[in-house]
Amino acid sequence: MASTVVGRSGRVYLQSEVLQRRRDPNLNIYKAESGNESFVFKHVTKYFYDLSQRLAAEFAGSQRLRMHKIMRRTGEAIQELHSRDWVHIDVKPDNILVNWTCDQEGNKTVTDVALGDFDIAFKLEDGEARNTPYAIGNAMWRSPEGQTEWGVTKASDVYSFGLVCIYTLGGADLLLIHNYQELAKHGISAEQEILVRHFSYFGPAAEGLFKQVGNEIWCEALREASKSAERAVEDQPELRFQRWGEDLGPDAQDLISGMMNTNPAARATIEQVMGHRWWQGGKWMIEWP
Repeated sequence: MASTVVGRSGRVYLQSEVLQRRRDPNLNIYKAESGNESFVFKHVTKYFYDLSQRLAAEFAGSQRLRMHKIMRRTGEAIQELHSRDWVHIDVKPDNILVNWTCDQEGNKTVTDVALGDFDIAFKLEDGEARNTPYAIGNAMWRSPEGQTEWGVTKASDVYSFGLVCIYTLGGADLLLIHNYQELAKHGISAEQEILVRHFSYFGPAAEGLFKQVGNEIWCEALREASKSAERAVEDQPELRFQRWGEDLGPDAQDLISGMMNTNPAARATIEQVMGHRWWQGGKWMIEWP
């Protein structure tokens, strides 16, 4: 096993260089100090150590992957990765790391933002979609194609980023599953529940999704989830994002609709996302129904 961490300067530190650390024996993630730098690191296998070295070399001059403000800077980090054909594939709130300060009145100010955890990042070869032995990334934040083992691309990161934006805007209860045991009692997997929710919110499974996934067994599962979602929408039309997203305002609704397209080929690219007018004056928090 090897332990690595990327400091603010972009330097990759080895475990032997870490002078102090605090460890929870139940976890493999540590807080550490080296000189005047504080950072978080984790144990990784040799494969992931080599991957981190490759990333550090390819993005040696980057500041966007470590610093700046939360959502926009996260999007810029994804944009930089995509510009070199890297896919993060695990974009979720847990992997957005924030430094902040607090004054005597309790007011918090964000100072640095980092997109972290590249354990399952990969580089697309010749722009081809990636098929894996199993679904990768966290189920809660996967795209529809990401719930399968087939057809993961840059568009999958954009979908996950869209979910994070909804979460940040106050929509956690729409996205998060709080009682896995109750689902299990009814023979429903978390992936099934998430797919039905997403197709209810963002529209039925598009033909382009089936084309990208390509695996007939998974395509049939996606069709069944989409049919269940359509039945739910017939009873509750307010499930559609076109309805509950109105409170965000037209710009945010337009942006997020593009990110959540169920057809990966028609989904907004990260360049289109970051060039959207919403970032110039978006509304960042609403009261959800």
